[in-house]
Amino acid sequence: MNKKISGQLKRTGQRSLIWLVLVLLFCQLSEAQVLVNCLVAVADDVPISLYDLKIVILFGLEPELAQTESPLKKEDLLNIYIDELLVLNLARGQINISQEEIDQEIGQTRARLGSQLFEAKCQSLGIEADHLIPYIENKLLFERIVKARLSQKAPISLQELEDYYNHTYVPEIRAKDQPVPEMVNVLTEIEDKLQAIKAREQLSQWLQELRQKARIIINHDCLEKVELKEEK
Repeated sequence: MNKKISGQLKRTGQRSLIWLVLVLLFCQLSEAQVLVNCLVAVADDVPISLYDLKIVILFGLEPELAQTESPLKKEDLLNIYIDELLVLNLARGQINISQEEIDQEIGQTRARLGSQLFEAKCQSLGIEADHLIPYIENKLLFERIVKARLSQKAPISLQELEDYYNHTYVPEIRAKDQPVPEMVNVLTEIEDKLQAIKAREQLSQWLQELRQKARIIINHDCLEKVELKEEK
């Protein structure tokens, strides 16, 4: 591991304790696991192991707002997980997720992947489905917190509606060789799209503010061990 990173982590007794806990944890991991564990990051003294990141990636447990059509890089996936933990630190204990919701999400994950692939992924890590519970709970908590924060709709002006219609909506429709409807007939659709854009902007700004206040250390040597090609 990079000596500079190791030195940063050992500056306080608390971070030394983190290392001790991780060593004990990794010693208990099943020999059936093919993953070589290491500490990939620390976010406000919360350790993130390569094992954590591997589970999130393998089972697609990124929050819905982070899911995109284009493939995410491993740095992006790590940053998404860090953001998730920073948000949870603000509200953990104030919002509860029921066991029924967790079981339902595990069932949806199994259905999305297919039972055979789901079991194969569990076997590759030497885990049972129950091992996904804390990661599923974090995902659901994050989504609920973000939804509550962004529940109030942002004001949208007529000028914004017109600009989106003329510069985005119309070109997209014409590119599909479809007839262009009058703006008055698609106002609700355009407003919904603008609300989604503004919500993402607000979320991005909020997460950036949390990151500026947080203590984040990333071990790039450990992050290099992530191999997305085998997981996607």
